[in-house]
Amino acid sequence: DIWSQMQFINPDLLGSFSFFKKEFITPIEKRQDEDKTIRLRRMVAPYVLRRTKEEVARDLPPLTTQLFYTEMTKEQKRLYEKEKSAARNFLLDNYAANNPQYRIMVLRSLTKLRQIVNHPVLVTDQYKKDSGKFNDIIELWNVIRKSGHKVLFFSSFVQYLQLFRQQFEKDHQAYSMLTGDMSNKERDRQIQRFAKEEDIQSFLISIKSGGTGLNLVAADYVFLLDPWWNPTTEQQAIARAHRIGQDKNVFAIKFITRDSIEEKILKLQERKSKLAEEIIESVKKSSLSKGEIEYLLE
Repeated sequence: DIWSQMQFINPDLLGSFSFFKKEFITPIEKRQDEDKTIRLRRMVAPYVLRRTKEEVARDLPPLTTQLFYTEMTKEQKRLYEKEKSAARNFLLDNYAANNPQYRIMVLRSLTKLRQIVNHPVLVTDQYKKDSGKFNDIIELWNVIRKSGHKVLFFSSFVQYLQLFRQQFEKDHQAYSMLTGDMSNKERDRQIQRFAKEEDIQSFLISIKSGGTGLNLVAADYVFLLDPWWNPTTEQQAIARAHRIGQDKNVFAIKFITRDSIEEKILKLQERKSKLAEEIIESVKKSSLSKGEIEYLLE
């Protein structure tokens, strides 16, 4: 990402991509070479301007972000471990980073595990038991709802949001919902309903379709139902409520299931964030190495 941006702004500043990979990517990512990191930071510094929210919106009320750890149910855990073991054996025995079909298999396997952690019915309609995380979220939501707060529910999976929609309808609770397949007219209608109607306290949003460009300061709670690989996407989702115009304290809650791929995603977020912050003080996404795949599935 850095090389592509610099190539556009100032061609050949960082040399060819093969040179850049040999000179910077490998030493920094594989060997944590401090000298290379400092050199790269100095080279790109004249072309990087970062404006933080704290710098441009000093009067914003406080934002509190916290982790809420949940536990899988016994049956959910059994299914998760079975799928994780199968994925680990196949992906590590057939590692082929440059094969597009292999990369698709990696994505599918990791996605399936993330869905099971949310609720196994997302991957098999034969599952008739509970989900520990889903139950915990509903329980916390009911406490917050009864206190009169409005909450944004963000998830990577529209199917997961549909489970909450079904629960809200069962409990006769009004809600708004925004997904990527909605028309602009319907999108605007959902936003206006949430902003203006007091009885609508929940807004179900697909994180990839609603992470940017929305002003939802009617909400003072943000539920991140599952972690996304790039923490910047999560920060953008939180910023839908914590932005200019907000006059209430904002609480962002990230739901993480213990002993699952979600804890591993958090660790990868921290590592990749730290690396990028050292170079250009921003966060970028990079591909998974064999070691990272092994880590996620251990």
